[in-house]
Amino acid sequence: MNTRTARSVGRNAAVAVSVGALMLSLAACSQNGSESESGSQQVTFVGYGGETQESQLVAFGEPFTEETGIQVLSDSPTDYAKLKAMVDSGNVTWDAVLMTRAGVVEYCGTLLEELPADLLADVPLVEGVESTPCSIPLYISQSMFVANNDTYGEDGPTEIADFFDTEKYPGKRLLPPEFDSGMMEFALLADGVAPEDLYPIDVDRALAKYDTIRDSLVFAESYPAMGQAMLDGTVDMAQTVESRFGYLLRDGANWSAVWDQTILTPDQVGIPKGSKNMDAAVDFLRSTLEAGPQNTHGELTGRQSTIETAEPAYEDYQREALVLEDPDNRGNVIWLNSDWWGENLDEMTKKYTAWQIG
Repeated sequence: MNTRTARSVGRNAAVAVSVGALMLSLAACSQNGSESESGSQQVTFVGYGGETQESQLVAFGEPFTEETGIQVLSDSPTDYAKLKAMVDSGNVTWDAVLMTRAGVVEYCGTLLEELPADLLADVPLVEGVESTPCSIPLYISQSMFVANNDTYGEDGPTEIADFFDTEKYPGKRLLPPEFDSGMMEFALLADGVAPEDLYPIDVDRALAKYDTIRDSLVFAESYPAMGQAMLDGTVDMAQTVESRFGYLLRDGANWSAVWDQTILTPDQVGIPKGSKNMDAAVDFLRSTLEAGPQNTHGELTGRQSTIETAEPAYEDYQREALVLEDPDNRGNVIWLNSDWWGENLDEMTKKYTAWQIG
């Protein structure tokens, strides 16, 4: 278990442009993918979509284009099967892909290029944040438990075990689109496993725990869809990320965080094997590690920076969503073991997929 004190305070700037305005069709790429029809260089950034990716284009894409003249295009969502198909066929149209650290560990050297050894030289990473030979950390992702106050009032859930107590707390439970960012850990913690004993993950025990509330589960297809389900009140509890919870508070929804167990992991950006814009993609990744873009990203998304020199000015509602803004009063902070996940992701994916559809 690891904890630390957050250094950020803040403000949230409005997103000036939408992803639709910034996205160009991949069909506009030339045969070798390195230039657009107008002859200018380009990098295609792939994320999870929605408002957060719009903000990432503003925070990271716009200043990079202004400085270098290289366009930053957009695609979503991150899809490992699609990435593999591109690499296997030799027709790679992505250049910078946002992934969990577990996914990067799994695919480093096969689906992802190894990066220059000096890419992170002199970059002061936040304690607990790690890169890989094939990726740099873009932000800290926080997996958390939230509940709808309109459903439960003042007597709402207080601990992760309450997510699985449908007698005391009836209602629909929303699960995230990624199961490798804290879902299995939450189930084991609720089943009495101590944080220091979470790994290796007992996937059968975790899925058996979810089976106890199977009829109450809702599976989110994407993070934007997850946000909408919480906003319109069609679910009563959720395991979500801090940016989605922050947007929810900003938009006036009456939800609360259940500060019991919170799981952190540094989400990463890697370059697909066979990228046709390797040099430009490396420069783009390097630019995301500067304090200015990191500050803008934090202020737009409410996500924690990965570098010590960044000081995003968060809004109050964003601070309410960040466990590290008040670590002494917001329960346990657990860093997800991405190395274990990376080594076991393929097997875990097969088991989870079979369970989900079965």
